[in-house]
Amino acid sequence: MNRTIRAIYLFIFLLGNIAPVFAQSIQMKIEGPGNLKGRKAILLTREKGFAATVHSVKLTNGNISLTLPEDLVPDLYQLNVSQMKGALFFFLEPGTHIYLDTLDVSRSVVTQSQSNPDWQLFQKTIQLPYDQSFAAYTRSENKARKEGSTDSLNYWIAQKTIAYQILLDQTRTFILTHPASYVSLYLLKNNWYAFKNEGILEKLDATLAGHRSYRFLRGKKG
Repeated sequence: MNRTIRAIYLFIFLLGNIAPVFAQSIQMKIEGPGNLKGRKAILLTREKGFAATVHSVKLTNGNISLTLPEDLVPDLYQLNVSQMKGALFFFLEPGTHIYLDTLDVSRSVVTQSQSNPDWQLFQKTIQLPYDQSFAAYTRSENKARKEGSTDSLNYWIAQKTIAYQILLDQTRTFILTHPASYVSLYLLKNNWYAFKNEGILEKLDATLAGHRSYRFLRGKKG
C-alpha cells in the first residue's frame, strides 16, 4: 500500500474518531442591587495546569450570552466585576443566575445551576477545612523555622503532608459518591496525577462522557 492510500485511510480513521464540536449560546443572568448596567464582568475557566478561557462582557438588565463549545459546559468559572471586591467561583451552565453581593463578589448567590450545589458542598466540607488547616500549619512551620527548632519544623511539615493526603482521600470519596456530577469530573481532572491509576474515570456516570474533560482523561489513559 503506497503512502497516499495509507494517508487516506489514516484520515478516514481519525475523522471517524473525532466527535464534532458545535458552539452553543449560553444564556446567563448577573444582577444585583443598584444600577450595575455597563459594569465589566470577566469570566474565566479555572483548571490547574490548563490555559484559561476568558470572556469579557458588560452587565445589562437582561440575559448575557456567551458562545461556548457545547462540550465545555458545565465547568468551573471565576467571576470578577469591575470596581468590586472579591471573586466568585461557580459552575456555569445554561440558565445560571447570579445575584451579586456588591460588597464581596465571592458571597454572591448562584441559582439555576444543577452542578453548583455539589461544588458548594465540596468547598464547605472538604476544601475549606483543608485550607484552614494548611494555613495554620504553615504559620506554625514558619514560626519554627524562625526559631530554628528542627523538631518542631519537621512536625509541622509532616502535618501538612498528612492533611494533604486526607484532602485527596476525601476528594476520592466525593467523586465516587457523586459519579454523575460534573464537579466530580472537574475534581478528577485536576487531581489526575494522584488518581490516574485507580480506575475512577470508568466509575463515572455515562452521562458525563460527552464532556471535553472526560474525553481528555480517556485519551490520557490510552
